[in-house]
Amino acid sequence: MKILWLAGAALLLAGCSSNPPEYEPGPGELVAGTAEVAVNGQQPETTTAVQCSSTGPLTTITTGDQTSGVTVMVSNENELTAESVNINDVGGFTGSYNAGLGDAAEVNMTGRTYDITGTADGFETANPSFRVSGTFDIKVSC
Repeated sequence: MKILWLAGAALLLAGCSSNPPEYEPGPGELVAGTAEVAVNGQQPETTTAVQCSSTGPLTTITTGDQTSGVTVMVSNENELTAESVNINDVGGFTGSYNAGLGDAAEVNMTGRTYDITGTADGFETANPSFRVSGTFDIKVSC
């Protein structure tokens, strides 16, 4: 009887230890902690080096590292707006966008995924002497 009880308990525990189903993001969403960054229409670079922090209505999003990455400040005070975007050597481009200077960047959100698009002023990494504009499409999930 004791052996049957132990066998039943083992089966019960085995059934409870199954892994939860893997998270599948919906259309337009990324897995939390993931970013896709594309500059000038190039193939997006994907990274899992993502940090997000919020202070009041501002969210600061950092992707990549000191060598290549992006820092974005998004405000949700009245509506989602990109306050600034700093791009450091992504796709051979380094530059920045600041709200109120030039055309406005667009920010959309699906679930927990931000999609930020616009134009930054800067330079090509291979030719830093000449100013150029670069388009950006940043998709990031905090």
